[in-house]
Amino acid sequence: MYLTRAFINPRRRGALRFIGGPQRIHAAVMQAFPMDPPTEGSVGPRVLWRLDEDDHRRPVLWVVSPDKPDLHHVVEPYGWPASDQAFETRDYTPLLRRLESGQRYVFRTTVNPVKSTPVPPEDREPGEDGLKKRGHLVPIVGAGHQIAWFAERAGKWGFELLPSTVPMPETESEGDTADAPVAPPAYACEIRAQKNLRFWRGESGSKPVTLSTVAMEGLLRVTDADLLRNALTRGIGRAKGYGCGLISLAPAR
Repeated sequence: MYLTRAFINPRRRGALRFIGGPQRIHAAVMQAFPMDPPTEGSVGPRVLWRLDEDDHRRPVLWVVSPDKPDLHHVVEPYGWPASDQAFETRDYTPLLRRLESGQRYVFRTTVNPVKSTPVPPEDREPGEDGLKKRGHLVPIVGAGHQIAWFAERAGKWGFELLPSTVPMPETESEGDTADAPVAPPAYACEIRAQKNLRFWRGESGSKPVTLSTVAMEGLLRVTDADLLRNALTRGIGRAKGYGCGLISLAPAR
């Protein structure tokens, strides 16, 4: 497994359009490999990517992949091709092998928190497979609800969120459609950014994709090293092809 980092220069022509389109980034990442890489539904590790925009002057594209990628076609038009650090690739295997229960890490990830709401039988529409859907997915809004959603699922991904000495503030979005408000969870986890995206997957005229993403950062404790290895190499949650599900770890000080 490999972990790759590429810096994007937003002042380059077309760079803002590139980083503003998850479908364009997805296509560019897939083109970084000579053979079709593993994707959703495949067995074993797959390709994951995430765009961190904390520094708007230098967004960072992260890629986790079973094979070593070549991102020259990304950094030449959109990055700093003359830099020695145009993009860097490191072996991810040593970190994966070091994982043990009880270890603490700082994590970052972008996820797509959603919940399913039932649809009356008379209103159900067929999905892409021709079967009528019993419910539809709606985004979970509000920092407290989003962190609670993440914490509830952490166990199946091989970790738990560490408690915080200072509760995270609750910041409900306007028009919150979540259930009754919940108290901010006392986890060492915070929301770094939220986006509501709308883009087209293929040719014009196709149905647009709407996606709500939440970037998180916090502290975790490993509870099951094997489950966490699987989460790091296969991703977590939905919308992995569109920049969600990649978890990155750093030692907790």
